[in-house]
Amino acid sequence: MKPFRWIRRLGANEYVTAVGIIAVTTSVGLVLRAHLKITDIAMLFLLAVVIVGYRSRRGPSLVASLLSIAAFDFGFVPPYYTFDVHDKAYFLTFGVMFAVALVMAQLTARIREQIEDAREREHRTAALLALTRELAGAEGLDAQVSIAVRHIGLTGGGKASVLLDHLRGDGQASRWPEDGLFDSVAVRVAATWACDHGESAGWGTNHCAEAEALLVPLQSSGRSIGVVSLEPESPDRVLSLTERRTVEALVAQAAATFERTILAQGREQARLEVESERLRTALLSSLSHDLRTPLSSIEGAASSLLQDSGALSDEVQQEMAEAILQESRRMTRLVNNLLDMVRVETGDLAVQKEWQPLEEALGVALLRLEERLATHRVETRLPRDLPMVPIDELLIEQVFINLLENAAKYTPKGTTIRVSAWQGGDAVVVEVADAGPGIPTGDEEAIFRKFHRTSHVDQAGPAGGSGLGLTICRGIVAAHGGRIWLERHEGAGAAFRFTLPLQGPPLGAPPADAAA
Repeated sequence: MKPFRWIRRLGANEYVTAVGIIAVTTSVGLVLRAHLKITDIAMLFLLAVVIVGYRSRRGPSLVASLLSIAAFDFGFVPPYYTFDVHDKAYFLTFGVMFAVALVMAQLTARIREQIEDAREREHRTAALLALTRELAGAEGLDAQVSIAVRHIGLTGGGKASVLLDHLRGDGQASRWPEDGLFDSVAVRVAATWACDHGESAGWGTNHCAEAEALLVPLQSSGRSIGVVSLEPESPDRVLSLTERRTVEALVAQAAATFERTILAQGREQARLEVESERLRTALLSSLSHDLRTPLSSIEGAASSLLQDSGALSDEVQQEMAEAILQESRRMTRLVNNLLDMVRVETGDLAVQKEWQPLEEALGVALLRLEERLATHRVETRLPRDLPMVPIDELLIEQVFINLLENAAKYTPKGTTIRVSAWQGGDAVVVEVADAGPGIPTGDEEAIFRKFHRTSHVDQAGPAGGSGLGLTICRGIVAAHGGRIWLERHEGAGAAFRFTLPLQGPPLGAPPADAAA
């Protein structure tokens, strides 16, 4: 099979066709020799050379030119059927014929090459366009690799595979597939050479040609991010230069796409790490700052009770015990907020919805904050026909606690805190409004960010807290499918509204954890 393949590489069919065309032209000329002038016969041979040049490459065209001159001299220049030329003027004719034949062959060959180049570019452009369109719609590196493998395999007529980031900094292979094509040492050597030199190697090339596959490096930004292998369907298949160039163009396009995706993944990972580190730092800062005050109060009161209990009156001891209890509860709320914030940030906030009246969650929140709200007047406006809502009672209770506690913290004593609710379309709208100094203009979104604290100070003293309450509220409401925002009213005060969609499990259905 190999000798025949070598003959096909030389284009033997084109030479046979060229000889056949000159033979047919000679036969026609011999038949019409008595009726045509010798110049007409010369034109026939020039036409034959043009036809050969249009159909073949330069080699067959040159052979056709020489054969046409020999046939013209042998059959049509007296004396016939010899190569003797008695009239020296015919040498000029031979020279002109040869020159014209060469020029015509050169021009037709050039036109033919331009046509082939145009077809090659069209094919390559179509393949690149198809690959680019699919890669643009792919999500994730795995999907992009799968698309590239399919297109490269179809274009190269073989089985393609992609191996990303398989080289260490010293250029040595660090992670090869345990089985398959890369078991071959020749393929590994070709892959390493291709990545080191930034050129194709293996099948169809002059580098590491003994490898049974074509290895094309995934080059982008001056470095190799991997290698593409193309294994032929049949060992006897010949990879043309056009096919190889098209495969290399597809690999270059895929490499650019892969690099963008890898860089995007790296940026996202770096962003998550920065956010995680920022959250960790903020949590530690909040713990060290916000826990210091209640800890100091608890330590001072406990120390006084232990050391001077005999000298203290019952009333003072009672006050110190209450201070210890209040500061302990404050620490508990702070720690719970921090834990809830971690659950919101990590996506571990599990919502177990059940249909129940909204006033139950509100009532529990008011009961837990009874002491904190003792200096304020609380009004609740919940209509009797307010429908039940699908909520996680503990989480919505925490939303009420955070909003009511903020209202009590940032408003003067004796002012009114109003809690209202009504049905708006397919959701229940809840509002917690106060009569305090309100939220500064421009902070409508900032107040929902982690550790953000407003710049104003209430009339009872500096406002404390970790700055996590509203962030946790937004996370809980969003987990229920609703949203929370600041609603500005005329006059002083701040009003926070949030929605609870009336979409949940069927009425009477058991909770998700019970069903499980």
